[in-house]
Amino acid sequence: MKRTITYSLLFFILLTGCEDVYRPDIDEVDNVLVADARISADEDFNFVHLYESVAYYDNASTGPAVTNADVRLIDSNGDEHVLPHYSEGQYGLNLALDPDLQYKLKIDYQGEVYESTFEKVPQKPSIDSVYGFEEIEIRQESGDNDVDNQDKIEGVRLYADITPNDEMPYSRFTASFVVQYNYNVEVPGPFGSTMVLTVYGWKTTYPQGSFNIASPPEYSASPEIKKHPLYFFKNSVKYDFEQFFSGWIVILHQHALPENAYSYYEDLNKQLNSEGKIFDPLYVQARSNIECTSNANQKILGNFEISVSSETRYFLRYMSESAGFVLREIDERIDIPFSGELVGQIPDFWQYP
Repeated sequence: MKRTITYSLLFFILLTGCEDVYRPDIDEVDNVLVADARISADEDFNFVHLYESVAYYDNASTGPAVTNADVRLIDSNGDEHVLPHYSEGQYGLNLALDPDLQYKLKIDYQGEVYESTFEKVPQKPSIDSVYGFEEIEIRQESGDNDVDNQDKIEGVRLYADITPNDEMPYSRFTASFVVQYNYNVEVPGPFGSTMVLTVYGWKTTYPQGSFNIASPPEYSASPEIKKHPLYFFKNSVKYDFEQFFSGWIVILHQHALPENAYSYYEDLNKQLNSEGKIFDPLYVQARSNIECTSNANQKILGNFEISVSSETRYFLRYMSESAGFVLREIDERIDIPFSGELVGQIPDFWQYP
């Protein structure tokens, strides 16, 4: 009887102990300078964003903005271009980069000097082809291994074939997705009658998750990149019961990158995709091309990147199980507002199968 009571008591202690959330003690450290320094050579005006890191348990998405740094872009001829502070840690660069020169970033902040390596201006990238396959994507809550709680989503995944240049064969993709929909409404007509008009609506979304980066196969003599996965699109989207899905407008940006920028995003992806499982990659500081030249023990987070991008647009719409889907390139480059609706008027950017 005593043994039974003892086991029951131990089992009760074990159960109550499981209710406590383990919160390890983490040493408080000084905030570290963070540099979001992505310069697009396609643009005449760019921003370098400086702020401080936040503590591990801090709920803020970013730390306080750094507004009193001296920021300069130095070219390989030795000319320095000062980046004045505008607001909220944003330092503006009003300069068209010379593709024949190299550039580095220099930051003076709180008595320390931070410098990047010299970076080249990449050549403009291009995509050989974009195509799609019908697939089923399985989504479930993180850490939930119950197959009954998995969502199987039917859709189309886009892929790309790329022949990069030999000098910088690395790419990063960003995109925006414009979903088209329509529905009918009744409006007053002449002499007390009513008319039925079509409402044309659209909403823009952006891909979430890890960075979409591409590089040639590691053990291949060819620089060609075949069947690189881009993005997955559901067969149909409905925000409201009365709406009819009219397809996707996919605005795709391909950014040519130097190798160190590719390595930086690769490190970030390893951390973003880690879920704390036993074989997941360890959390490490991403490889950066910026260091503190005045104090080897002083850290800085972020990376200095010069990229060149190209834009392509595509219309995608799933038709039916027998007809499959329509995918074609869009030649026009019409500006599309983030969202909106037009009653009885077709937007000038509207696409049809």
